[in-house]
Amino acid sequence: MTKILAVIPAYNEAPRIAPVIEGILAHLPEVLVVDDASTDDTAEEAADAGALVLNLPPPNHGKGHALRQGFRYALAEGYDVVVTLDADGQHQPELIPAFLQKLAAGADLAYGDRLTDLGKMPAARIFSNRVTTRLVGFLAGARIEDSQCGMRAIRRWVLEAAVTSADRFAAESEQLVRAARAGAKLAPVTIPTLYLKDSDSKMRVVADTLRFVGVWFRLLGELW
Repeated sequence: MTKILAVIPAYNEAPRIAPVIEGILAHLPEVLVVDDASTDDTAEEAADAGALVLNLPPPNHGKGHALRQGFRYALAEGYDVVVTLDADGQHQPELIPAFLQKLAAGADLAYGDRLTDLGKMPAARIFSNRVTTRLVGFLAGARIEDSQCGMRAIRRWVLEAAVTSADRFAAESEQLVRAARAGAKLAPVTIPTLYLKDSDSKMRVVADTLRFVGVWFRLLGELW
């Protein structure tokens, strides 16, 4: 039987995280919330909603760091597949079966593609996503539709082979590059773009794009 764990990196998402966990538990038996030094009640809300909680000590290190700790936990505990979602409700848990179906059909890493349904994505984010996705595809040597979406289903061997070092949002792009370079079959899953009124995005377009550029050049030097 395939062991599947949902991993949610979280930072100050106390008002939003419980419905996300409850939605996931309708499809998967276990959820791990990696609380990255939140200063609110994120950890308590997550535990009350039925999640396992991994509390990281301060200071906050960023999404990539939190994901890496979640992946380490999953590997140590013998999970075969990890499903990742954001904590703020932008990813719909009811789409989890579509990601798992991609794996059942032969994919090694299924990732969300929001760029076919842009919805209310801000113009700056659209530009950033399209540019970074092209750059990631170049490094990966593979066609990639959306390099920044955090909703994914990932096989165990990919987690072992595609270990990232970036601490913040660029880690998700780095994972795609390393996975493709390791021979993983990548498959997009079309998902809607959701921006919730009471959600304060942790991504800062200019700063995180600059961090991405730094990671891109690091990978370019490493791979070529």
